Amino acid sequence: MTGPDVPLAPEHVVAVDVGGSGARLVATPVHGPGGAGGTAITLSGRPVRITTAGSDAADVVAELVDTLAGRRPGLRVAAAAVSVTGLPSLVPDPGALHDVLHAAGASVTAVAADALAAHLGALGGRPGAVAAVGTGAIVLATDLRRRWHRADGWGHLLGDLGSGSWIGAHGLRAAVATHDGRPGPASPTLLAAALERFGPVEGWPAALYGRPDRAHVLASFTPAVADAAAAGDLVANGILHDAGTHLAESVAAALRPGIPPLAAVTGGVLQIGAPVTTPLKARLSALRPDVRLVPADGSPIDGALRLARSLVDPRDGELVEPHDTWLTVRATTHPSPAPAGKEIRA
Repeated sequence: MTGPDVPLAPEHVVAVDVGGSGARLVATPVHGPGGAGGTAITLSGRPVRITTAGSDAADVVAELVDTLAGRRPGLRVAAAAVSVTGLPSLVPDPGALHDVLHAAGASVTAVAADALAAHLGALGGRPGAVAAVGTGAIVLATDLRRRWHRADGWGHLLGDLGSGSWIGAHGLRAAVATHDGRPGPASPTLLAAALERFGPVEGWPAALYGRPDRAHVLASFTPAVADAAAAGDLVANGILHDAGTHLAESVAAALRPGIPPLAAVTGGVLQIGAPVTTPLKARLSALRPDVRLVPADGSPIDGALRLARSLVDPRDGELVEPHDTWLTVRATTHPSPAPAGKEIRA
């Protein structure tokens, strides 16, 4: 039945994941994952840029939302959630992300740190710890209510141990040590791969130090480290072993009392496989034999989509309580935006 007295329900929920390697938007019908009301829409976008003014994540989301509107004119949005890297340290105004989503027609919106979206995707809304390991590395352990603990996620200059940028940087350091002829294990394989990718060693400092996307460039050398390890390079294998060990130690550090001993690891670095995951499991078992390490259920975009759905489907209840650092929620039915970290219900 339709007519002027029967309001039309918004059609889709929208999830956006914005990171250092790129961005992705998924819009799905409110009813059903793929769609009693239609099929899912997936779009890709550019990586976020970090400048002295902070992150331009709001611009990335605006570009994707504009593309969505162009491809599907008149698409109705019930709720939208954004997973964004650098929240809160590099995102100067999370409210700008809410503004972009509300301008697209969403009546309720969520802006979450990428670590939280990774958590919701990997553990499917269960409390525990999740290590998100891509260009960077961060572990978030939470009961999704009152207890929130992080380990690492401090960027490639201060931390991100075991991440893509960490592995790539250590691969390049090993290549430089081999070039210099310093004592210790040498890796002609890594040196050859680095020379092919970056040119003469003397040009590496200028090519790397001044780049705003330095972490991403370092991480781009990780596949070369993985290839060298697969070919039997002992130095490369040692780097990957240490990466897995560091990740296990971060998980153990984040799992404080009150958080269930459940953990998952997600992200592109895990695609390397056993050279990273075997030492990770061994070290975590030694440090915390009570922790159950489970395969990740989904990705950060899955977590953002789960969060968006929870805003409109009362059967899901409150998936996670808003928090000043990890999540803000805003509803348009109120005259002013919600205070940071506070949820407003219509």
